[in-house]
Amino acid sequence: MVALAAELPPGIPAGDITYDEVSYQSGASELPAEFMGPVSTTPDPLYTAPAAVAPSSNPNTVVNLRAYAADYQVRGMGVTNDLSRYGTSSLSVSHTFANRNLFRKGFQHRIHGMAGAIWDAASPLGDIPQFELGYSVGKELLPNLMLELGYNLRRGGLEGYMAKMHDRASHRSEQDLAISLTYNDYQKGFFGHAEAGWAFYGLTGCYFDLELGYRFTNVVRAAAGGLDVELSGGVAPSISYWGSGVEGIDAYRVKLGVLPFNHKGTIGRDAHTLIKPWVQCSWTGNNARKIFHHVGYGPVDHFQITAGLDVSFKF
Repeated sequence: MVALAAELPPGIPAGDITYDEVSYQSGASELPAEFMGPVSTTPDPLYTAPAAVAPSSNPNTVVNLRAYAADYQVRGMGVTNDLSRYGTSSLSVSHTFANRNLFRKGFQHRIHGMAGAIWDAASPLGDIPQFELGYSVGKELLPNLMLELGYNLRRGGLEGYMAKMHDRASHRSEQDLAISLTYNDYQKGFFGHAEAGWAFYGLTGCYFDLELGYRFTNVVRAAAGGLDVELSGGVAPSISYWGSGVEGIDAYRVKLGVLPFNHKGTIGRDAHTLIKPWVQCSWTGNNARKIFHHVGYGPVDHFQITAGLDVSFKF
């Protein structure tokens, strides 16, 4: 059977093959008008571009300057003017080492210290500077919840004074082991900590500290920035820490802090710099009377209203 010529494939042309320029925009304009909807150059108001995700901040070093506090206190328990009358200032540093997977179990470790002065050189507490040094190992149990176990060395202050004057220590120093739980949720505003310590040198006994608080965000807003407000309450018991038979509550406290922020993100709760003026009301518990019987006089003030200023840097 002979095939018809119309059924045969076309022949391949000789020479180079050239292509005409193709425009992908021309086809749309050639469609009939009934297929073309209204064209708008304004963005859809219901569409919001995804916000850029900022890298999470996990600073290795935190520096806190207590520029001034009107009274000297230990976990809310303040001393009388006979021991200190002009307030205190201090500089604290905490550094978390880069290895945050210690023992391959998700543990981290840090070193922390404090140097301070009680502004009354003629008082029994102000004649030597304060000093603290500590090391701790911690693990994040849940998001924002950190468990730590550490060692602390304290020199000077009320601990050192009580250790040398009334517990017959050779130096004005105290050493202890402590375990703590710390919670801080910057999104929901809740924060707090629970700490228990066992002192084995200088002072011998146990101390505890419990604090719970809430951060009210954007309480004041302005064009340049605004204010957050922190409100917290705490209680500090102890067992034979300040002397034999001194068991009960050292102090109760309520604290109000104000945290200014700016919209540039350079100052505020999520920024590297934090400024916090604060005021605290403190009441002593039943241990004030027991300390009086232990030492023969009353070194603890029964009620104090203390104002202060903290400035923190994170990097």
